[in-house]
Amino acid sequence: MVRAFVGIDIDEAVRQKLVAAQEQLQATGAQLKLVEPPNIHVTMKFLGEVSEDRVGAIADALKRAAAGRGQFDIRVKGIGVFPNLRYIRVVWAGVAEGRDEVIGLQQGIDRELGPLGFRAERDFVPHLTIARVKTAKQKERLAAFIKEMTDAEFGVTRAQAVELKQSTLTSKGPIYSNLAQVKLGL
Repeated sequence: MVRAFVGIDIDEAVRQKLVAAQEQLQATGAQLKLVEPPNIHVTMKFLGEVSEDRVGAIADALKRAAAGRGQFDIRVKGIGVFPNLRYIRVVWAGVAEGRDEVIGLQQGIDRELGPLGFRAERDFVPHLTIARVKTAKQKERLAAFIKEMTDAEFGVTRAQAVELKQSTLTSKGPIYSNLAQVKLGL
């Protein structure tokens, strides 16, 4: 069994701006688990534990979902939270430009993975997770900082592929590796 998800990778310039925002988040004194810089990506779908013999079928479903879809730009803008500012569990950077393309691609992924037994996402919000909140410590300072960052600009990255990734949990945090990559625009 492998722990798997589907995502879109981002370029290094955007990644570095998100790392700077992570440092500012940390400075609020909130108890956070920051996402390791190489692990920051546009989240498309978490699959959970899947048997290794299903990886090929999942990759084929991603190919069908990506068929006919070209590459597109994603403008990463603003910081938000799940579920809300009163109870922050996840801190994320948003997708401004490219949002409709991400949603359309994600819906295609849901449609193609449905027959394989994966449930469709409800209320999908295009985002890049940058931190998880461990406790309510310094919650007010964290919420105030997030409100200040609603319109922060992090740059534009090109969506060139959809990736099926394995997430191996370790004591130092998850390590991601590619199981399959489906290029867009082919």
